This record gives sequence, structure tokens and C-alpha cells, in this order.
Amino acid sequence: MITEKSITKGLRQLEYGVYVVSMGKGQEGNAFTASWLMQISSLPPMVAMAVHNKHQSSRLLKQHGAFVVNMIAAGNVEVAKTYYGPAESGYQKLHSASLTSSPVTGSPVLNGVVGFLDCKVVNTVPAGNHTVYVAEVVAAEVADEKPLLSTSNSKLHYLG
Repeated sequence: MITEKSITKGLRQLEYGVYVVSMGKGQEGNAFTASWLMQISSLPPMVAMAVHNKHQSSRLLKQHGAFVVNMIAAGNVEVAKTYYGPAESGYQKLHSASLTSSPVTGSPVLNGVVGFLDCKVVNTVPAGNHTVYVAEVVAAEVADEKPLLSTSNSKLHYLG
């Protein structure tokens, strides 16, 4: 029998990377743990990310039009958990973080990550209770080619 529970169970089998997405300016910005993110084009390089409409970061993404995808090494699930939390938790997540600014958009980059993608939003698409942010990758840096955190090696699932 097809049920909402069976659909949810099936969708949880899909593999996703687990990232920390940051936006805004410096420690006044915000960050959240995200897994609903993927590459959608190579020329120009583009990604798409789904974010819940109630998430406070949705407003910052619309306001700033840019974000950084911070790549987290496998095994560093605590980094992902630091930025995981309900939309109501506010914009305080970066206040004690060690940050630099991304080279093109100036969005906050977490120091010590494996790498990052600096992204400029070029389109938004409504998708149920989420919005899909389509962004061009305008800069990137990979400091270490370690395996990345994922939904299967972290046991974290929905992170949008």
C-alpha cells in the first residue's frame, strides 16, 4: 500500500551531500546545514538548492542574492550539527564562528572547511513549501580533497 510513510522512507534512501550554507555579511550573516543541493550546469557552472520557505535564511538569500556552500569533511558531523536547527533559532549561528569572506560575493566562509563554492543567485523557483535557488558558482576553492560528509555517513537526512 502506498502511504506517506512509505514515500518518506523511499526518499530517505536518496544520497545527498551535507553542507553548511552561509549567507549575508560576516558574523551578522547566517548559516544552516543543507543537503538538498546539487550541480545543474557546467557551462556556466551552476547549482540548485531547495530551502524551506519558513527558514529565516530564505529571507537573507533573497535579500543578499548570494551564498557559500561550505564543504565539510566526512566524520565532521559536529560541524554540520552546529548549524542545524529550526528557523526560529535566529541569526546568531555565526557570532562565534571563525570566518573569512568569499572572493566574489563577500558571503561568509567557515575557516577550516575542505572547500567552498561562492554562489550568486540567478533565479528562484517556487516548489511546494520550499523555494529552489538557482545560482551560478562564481568562485570556488578546494583546500583538501578529503571525502565529504553525506547523508549516509552522517545519518543526517532532511536538511533544507
